[in-house]
Amino acid sequence: MSDVHDALTQRTLALAAMLQAVRMVDRIARKGSSDRDDFATLLQSILTTQATHAEALYGSPAELRVGLRLIHDLLSGRETGRAKELMRYTVALMSLEKKLAAEADMLARLADGIQRIRKQADYFNSVTHESVIAAIANLYGETLSTLKPRIIVHGKQEFLRQSEHTNRIRCLLLAGIRAAHLWREHGGNHLTLLLRRKAILRTCDRLLRESSPSA
Repeated sequence: MSDVHDALTQRTLALAAMLQAVRMVDRIARKGSSDRDDFATLLQSILTTQATHAEALYGSPAELRVGLRLIHDLLSGRETGRAKELMRYTVALMSLEKKLAAEADMLARLADGIQRIRKQADYFNSVTHESVIAAIANLYGETLSTLKPRIIVHGKQEFLRQSEHTNRIRCLLLAGIRAAHLWREHGGNHLTLLLRRKAILRTCDRLLRESSPSA
């Protein structure tokens, strides 16, 4: 088994987390639904601020199997229906995270806000409590949503008009930004998807095998 802390593995897991987040954003916007366990995994990563490796952020690669399967489908050409939209969101997350890195004041506001929300999650003993979700969404609205260009989410207005859904979407976008930071922290950039496509796909397939129930 390969070292799970090597840079390529970390970039692959970070990409899986981004894709898992944007797939959930897309599903909420179009269908008004999301997987509760996957949502909780991504929200927990927002509150885990000191981690520098995917395992500390998300647990085992099995928690990112949705994202890993998306990598496999996208990079092997099997995903056709929503591929363009999911990649648009993913590239937007990478760009926004890079802009955020240059905003020292905003980073400080995010750190203070996350510390406050972590205490709130501890009080309710749940990262998915509605008050915690609303607090994370508000923090995103006060910080990252003010950066240009904003991430525009496309979907059905009947869902996008509901605060329950928009709050979850904002939480997932912040989780995607957290994953984008991990991606860049381990050497990922926009060109990595083009230049290391085959290597990422091989790493993804290895992680899927290792995280399968029969592995």
